[in-house]
Amino acid sequence: MEQRAASALISPGLPVDERKLFVRNSTRELESRSLDGCGSAAFLGQYEDGVNTYWVSLRDGTVWMLFGYDDVPQRVARINTSVTALQALLALWDEFIGSGVHEDDDAYEGLVEDVLRRARQADPEMFDDEESWWSRVFEEVELGVLAPE
Repeated sequence: MEQRAASALISPGLPVDERKLFVRNSTRELESRSLDGCGSAAFLGQYEDGVNTYWVSLRDGTVWMLFGYDDVPQRVARINTSVTALQALLALWDEFIGSGVHEDDDAYEGLVEDVLRRARQADPEMFDDEESWWSRVFEEVELGVLAPE
Protein backbone atom coordinates (compact mmCIF):
# COMPACT_ATOMS: atom_id res chain seq x y z
CA MET A 1 0.00 0.00 0.00
CA GLU A 2 1.13 3.53 -0.71
CA GLN A 3 3.01 4.82 2.39
CA ARG A 4 1.03 8.01 3.07
CA ALA A 5 -2.24 6.08 2.89
CA ALA A 6 -0.91 3.40 5.24
CA SER A 7 0.29 6.02 7.72
CA ALA A 8 -3.06 7.85 7.67
CA LEU A 9 -4.93 4.59 8.23
CA ILE A 10 -2.74 3.77 11.24
CA SER A 11 -3.12 7.19 12.83
CA PRO A 12 -5.57 8.83 13.06
CA GLY A 13 -7.35 5.93 11.33
CA LEU A 14 -10.96 5.88 10.19
CA PRO A 15 -14.13 6.24 12.27
CA VAL A 16 -16.29 3.25 13.17
CA ASP A 17 -19.49 5.02 12.11
CA GLU A 18 -19.42 8.56 10.77
CA ARG A 19 -23.11 9.30 11.09
CA LYS A 20 -24.13 6.74 8.44
CA LEU A 21 -22.01 8.28 5.65
CA PHE A 22 -19.08 5.97 6.43
CA VAL A 23 -19.50 2.74 8.39
CA ARG A 24 -16.73 0.25 9.16
CA ASN A 25 -17.43 -3.40 8.47
CA SER A 26 -14.96 -5.56 10.39
CA THR A 27 -15.83 -8.68 8.38
CA ARG A 28 -14.54 -7.00 5.21
CA GLU A 29 -11.57 -4.97 6.50
CA LEU A 30 -8.89 -7.15 4.92
CA GLU A 31 -10.80 -7.65 1.68
CA SER A 32 -9.02 -6.68 -1.51
CA ARG A 33 -10.05 -6.70 -5.14
CA SER A 34 -9.29 -5.15 -8.48
CA LEU A 35 -11.48 -2.20 -9.43
CA ASP A 36 -11.83 -0.82 -12.97
CA GLY A 37 -9.69 2.29 -13.32
CA CYS A 38 -8.20 1.87 -9.86
CA GLY A 39 -6.42 -1.46 -9.94
CA SER A 40 -5.77 -3.35 -6.70
CA ALA A 41 -7.68 -1.85 -3.80
CA ALA A 42 -8.42 -2.58 -0.15
CA PHE A 43 -11.83 -2.20 1.47
CA LEU A 44 -12.17 0.75 3.88
CA GLY A 45 -15.86 0.94 4.74
CA GLN A 46 -19.32 1.42 3.36
CA TYR A 47 -22.22 3.80 3.18
CA GLU A 48 -24.90 2.94 5.76
CA ASP A 49 -26.88 0.78 3.33
CA GLY A 50 -23.84 -1.32 2.44
CA VAL A 51 -24.49 -0.83 -1.27
CA ASN A 52 -21.80 1.81 -1.89
CA THR A 53 -18.35 0.91 -0.58
CA TYR A 54 -15.13 2.86 0.00
CA TRP A 55 -11.78 1.46 -1.22
CA VAL A 56 -8.17 2.67 -1.12
CA SER A 57 -5.95 2.18 -4.14
CA LEU A 58 -2.93 0.09 -3.17
CA ARG A 59 -0.99 1.76 -6.00
CA ASP A 60 -1.35 5.45 -5.17
CA GLY A 61 -3.48 5.85 -2.01
CA THR A 62 -6.45 7.50 -3.71
CA VAL A 63 -9.92 6.64 -2.41
CA TRP A 64 -12.53 5.08 -4.67
CA MET A 65 -16.19 4.20 -4.33
CA LEU A 66 -17.79 1.10 -5.76
CA PHE A 67 -21.45 1.95 -6.40
CA GLY A 68 -24.12 -0.75 -6.48
CA TYR A 69 -24.86 -4.30 -5.47
CA ASP A 70 -22.51 -7.17 -6.33
CA ASP A 71 -25.12 -8.94 -8.48
CA VAL A 72 -25.76 -6.03 -10.88
CA PRO A 73 -23.45 -3.90 -13.05
CA GLN A 74 -21.47 -1.59 -10.79
CA ARG A 75 -19.84 1.79 -11.29
CA VAL A 76 -16.48 2.81 -9.84
CA ALA A 77 -15.29 6.39 -9.29
CA ARG A 78 -12.38 8.08 -7.58
CA ILE A 79 -13.82 10.16 -4.73
CA ASN A 80 -10.72 11.43 -2.88
CA THR A 81 -7.15 12.24 -3.80
CA SER A 82 -5.93 10.70 -0.53
CA VAL A 83 -6.98 8.95 2.67
CA THR A 84 -6.15 12.18 4.50
CA ALA A 85 -8.69 14.05 2.35
CA LEU A 86 -11.31 11.37 3.13
CA GLN A 87 -10.57 11.74 6.85
CA ALA A 88 -10.93 15.53 6.63
CA LEU A 89 -14.28 15.32 4.85
CA LEU A 90 -15.62 12.70 7.26
CA ALA A 91 -14.57 14.86 10.23
CA LEU A 92 -16.25 17.88 8.64
CA TRP A 93 -19.39 15.82 8.03
CA ASP A 94 -19.44 14.74 11.68
CA GLU A 95 -18.97 18.32 12.84
CA PHE A 96 -21.81 19.55 10.62
CA ILE A 97 -24.31 16.79 11.44
CA GLY A 98 -23.51 17.00 15.15
CA SER A 99 -23.62 20.81 15.32
CA GLY A 100 -27.18 20.95 16.60
CA VAL A 101 -27.81 23.99 14.42
CA HIS A 102 -31.20 23.76 12.72
CA GLU A 103 -32.34 25.26 9.44
CA ASP A 104 -34.42 27.93 11.18
CA ASP A 105 -31.52 29.08 13.40
CA ASP A 106 -29.84 32.39 12.55
CA ALA A 107 -26.45 30.66 12.44
CA TYR A 108 -27.51 28.00 9.92
CA GLU A 109 -26.68 29.84 6.69
CA GLY A 110 -23.23 30.79 7.96
CA LEU A 111 -22.60 27.22 9.10
CA VAL A 112 -23.50 25.84 5.66
CA GLU A 113 -21.28 28.40 3.90
CA ASP A 114 -18.37 27.51 6.20
CA VAL A 115 -18.89 23.77 5.72
CA LEU A 116 -18.99 24.12 1.92
CA ARG A 117 -15.84 26.25 1.89
CA ARG A 118 -13.95 23.83 4.13
CA ALA A 119 -15.14 20.81 2.16
CA ARG A 120 -13.78 22.29 -1.07
CA GLN A 121 -10.49 23.11 0.66
CA ALA A 122 -10.16 19.54 1.98
CA ASP A 123 -9.98 18.02 -1.51
CA PRO A 124 -10.32 20.73 -4.21
CA GLU A 125 -9.74 18.41 -7.16
CA MET A 126 -12.72 16.26 -6.23
CA PHE A 127 -15.05 19.28 -6.23
CA ASP A 128 -14.11 20.25 -9.80
CA ASP A 129 -16.63 17.68 -11.04
CA GLU A 130 -20.17 18.65 -10.03
CA GLU A 131 -21.25 15.00 -10.38
CA SER A 132 -18.59 13.61 -8.01
CA TRP A 133 -19.57 11.87 -4.76
CA TRP A 134 -18.57 14.71 -2.46
CA SER A 135 -19.95 17.43 -4.75
CA ARG A 136 -23.31 15.68 -4.62
CA VAL A 137 -23.20 15.11 -0.83
CA PHE A 138 -22.38 18.74 -0.10
CA GLU A 139 -24.87 19.98 -2.71
CA GLU A 140 -27.52 18.24 -0.62
CA VAL A 141 -26.14 20.05 2.44
CA GLU A 142 -26.44 23.35 0.57
CA LEU A 143 -30.01 22.56 -0.50
CA GLY A 144 -31.02 21.56 3.03
CA VAL A 145 -31.72 17.93 2.09
CA LEU A 146 -28.98 16.81 4.50
CA ALA A 147 -29.05 18.75 7.76
CA PRO A 148 -27.79 18.48 11.35
CA GLU A 149 -29.50 15.98 13.61
